[in-house]
Amino acid sequence: MLTLTFDDLPGGHEGTYAVWQFNRHVAEPALHDHTFHELFWIEEGRGWHHVNGERRALERGSLVLVRADDVHGVACAEGERMRIVNVAFRRELWRARAARLPAEWRWWDRREATRREWRLDALRVERLRALAQDLAAGARDVVTIEAFVAGVAAMLANVERGTGGGVPEWLRAACSRLQEPGAAREGTRGFAALAGCSPAHLAREVRRHLGCTPTDMVNEARLAQAAHALVTSDATLIVVAEEAGFGNLGHFHRRFRARFGTTPHAYRRAAGERPVLHQAWRG
Repeated sequence: MLTLTFDDLPGGHEGTYAVWQFNRHVAEPALHDHTFHELFWIEEGRGWHHVNGERRALERGSLVLVRADDVHGVACAEGERMRIVNVAFRRELWRARAARLPAEWRWWDRREATRREWRLDALRVERLRALAQDLAAGARDVVTIEAFVAGVAAMLANVERGTGGGVPEWLRAACSRLQEPGAAREGTRGFAALAGCSPAHLAREVRRHLGCTPTDMVNEARLAQAAHALVTSDATLIVVAEEAGFGNLGHFHRRFRARFGTTPHAYRRAAGERPVLHQAWRG
């Protein structure tokens, strides 16, 4: 069995950020363990998490925390394509953080895998993306990793308390509607219309509750739609970009590469050939 380590990380880096695209179903994925903690969430599709002898269902919005001693592997469901975002970090970082938390909030200390998985709504998935923005942009220093882990811990505390962290219901509903096909084409003004408020009010509330901007959320929704279209249709790149809301093909290419670590053409080609690992262990 393969054991993954941080040995091949560039010096000084404390974690990783990766986007994985699983394209073909396998009944029994190759299992591995590792010397670090990680988490992943499902952005698209359905599948299975094989962990410590169990098979757990995954769907869009699933968030899973993985311990260093877990033996696990991931596979998409038959007929599905599944996209995952993964963040990994050193155990020592979590130990320092956990020492300052109440016992019930020491998430990675939970032995049972079933107590380290959640189904998040669209708003909380958006919050995860916002928390991971600096990681996605290439920051791997201890301050950035710690800030991400602290943000996840705070979000999960609200989830388990059954509270929304003060997030109004109208914003939750608007975030969910923004994920629907074509909803992001009208940009931030269209997002504000979904929310039933002015663009200025929306910007204040999104910044307050999610730590990002409406533009960030619109771009993410557009890119998610484009990625789905690339692997589920034969539409040209121009059509894919336009239907997602990108009026400029060059801008679409730049945004797509920054988000997924590859070009739209390469993303589509790889999806048709084999399971893909984008940005894995990227420095």
